[in-house]
Amino acid sequence: MIAQDNNLNELLNQYGITAEYVEKHGEVWRVATKKGAFALKKIRKDHAYPLFMNIHSLYRRGIKTIVPIYQTKQGYYFVENYADAYYLMPWIEDQEERELDFKDSLMFKELSKLHSMTVKEKEYEEEEITAFYDRLSGEWTKEQEILEKFVDECEKKIYMSPFELMACTYAHEISLAQKFSMQKLESWQEEIKETKKHRVSMNHGRVSFHHFVKDTEGRGYFISWERAKQGPPANDLISFYQRYLRTYPLYCDDCIDWFYEYQKGFSLHGHEKNLTLSYLSHPKTFMQTIQHFQLPRNQQRKQASERELVKRLQGSYWMAKNIEYVAGRINQIEEQKKNQEAHTG
Repeated sequence: MIAQDNNLNELLNQYGITAEYVEKHGEVWRVATKKGAFALKKIRKDHAYPLFMNIHSLYRRGIKTIVPIYQTKQGYYFVENYADAYYLMPWIEDQEERELDFKDSLMFKELSKLHSMTVKEKEYEEEEITAFYDRLSGEWTKEQEILEKFVDECEKKIYMSPFELMACTYAHEISLAQKFSMQKLESWQEEIKETKKHRVSMNHGRVSFHHFVKDTEGRGYFISWERAKQGPPANDLISFYQRYLRTYPLYCDDCIDWFYEYQKGFSLHGHEKNLTLSYLSHPKTFMQTIQHFQLPRNQQRKQASERELVKRLQGSYWMAKNIEYVAGRINQIEEQKKNQEAHTG
């Protein structure tokens, strides 16, 4: 329940419905009524207006694979209190049992449709390109130097701590990821300087299988649009893979299939693929953990013990290796395509 049964009933009354049974799923309540099942969701109050504008904009563009938001009897789309806002949607029973070869490919088809129907092309001034490249390459070069210096200092010790030993063990592979990421950034810069154009579209902001449902008629719907905003289309892909591959070691061939399923509906340009692979393969979380460990002991211990930092480092290494497999395979496929085009051209 939200706080008390009375509060929930008062809130639902504003929509003209009465709950017969309520189940909580995170920040969402499934409300069963005589009129059917509804989903009541709580969000931060400051997210309410952007959410409404995003959904309204998508409807105007003819994108229908969005779960609608119901109005209250007074015509409002949200019910607000001091800090939170609540909105009501139909509850879509997710009939799919998450069989990857069907459900997951459908999500990427819908994502490519979202991007293709909202895409805009913008001019890129050469000064902007140079400034962006210089800033990002500068940050990543500094990270490379931090890792090298950290390893050098650790290797001078007679006894390393568990964290230091693990970091040194993984450092070479992480440095290779850094170099690959930098190479793809350089390739992006070379290509974008020729076109001086880039594309933006409506991004969902948190693409996840938990935020995608399929109804009994086989239609797919994205839910949870609170973080939607305009941005490079690849941002949705990058953030999806970074979350999905933050897990135990695995070789995710499905991840590669999903990338090319998306390409069928919305093909990324060459420079967009380079920037995608660059951001995706950059071992950001590994380096963040290294830098956290290097904080003064009093600051470091306030946030995490060495045991916790070792766990984080292990997880970030696994994620980097999972991404290495996916990014490396995509890069290999793209290079093969270029070679074939060069021979046939």
